[in-house]
Amino acid sequence: MNAEILRHTLKREFSSLEFARNEFPMLTTWGVKDESICVHSLGCNYLGALGRQLGFWAINEYPVRVSTRYIRPDIVWWTRPDGFPLLLGEFERFEPGQTSKLIDKARNLMQTYEALERKPEALLLMAWTIAGTEISANRVVRSVAFDGFRTQEGQLIEGLGTEATFVLAHAIFGQSNGQLRLLEVQT
Repeated sequence: MNAEILRHTLKREFSSLEFARNEFPMLTTWGVKDESICVHSLGCNYLGALGRQLGFWAINEYPVRVSTRYIRPDIVWWTRPDGFPLLLGEFERFEPGQTSKLIDKARNLMQTYEALERKPEALLLMAWTIAGTEISANRVVRSVAFDGFRTQEGQLIEGLGTEATFVLAHAIFGQSNGQLRLLEVQT
């Protein structure tokens, strides 16, 4: 699977939420309480299950050695049967004023991508918000992926080339009767 096909496949699911509705009704129909890491846990499990549904091996919180530390992307997909890393993903809550949080997650994805020898074909950053929340950080977050950056240690992380894609998605949750429900995913 190449980066463009993978991007299209993700966009198709995110526009329909067919798999989410069929396999994760607690996200889309029943609703969940906004407490602890409930939404984060369900979102990560949804993305992992989606990868398996598409025929990949998928693991949540997989540690990747980056220099002297480990970064644990929320989700990693590998191709079958060769085991090449295909997708690195983060599912992160976003609230107003937290632009730096999304920038940090994009940097983590890029550093992990670099540590995996730039082999993954897709990097997915899905920010989840309550409906009505303005996310104004899109341009600066995308620039981390496409333009690259310099780490605190001074290492240059070059931007994505044409072999990989960066998907910045926004999972929009509605709130009623104390429950959150996934309404849509914008890409």
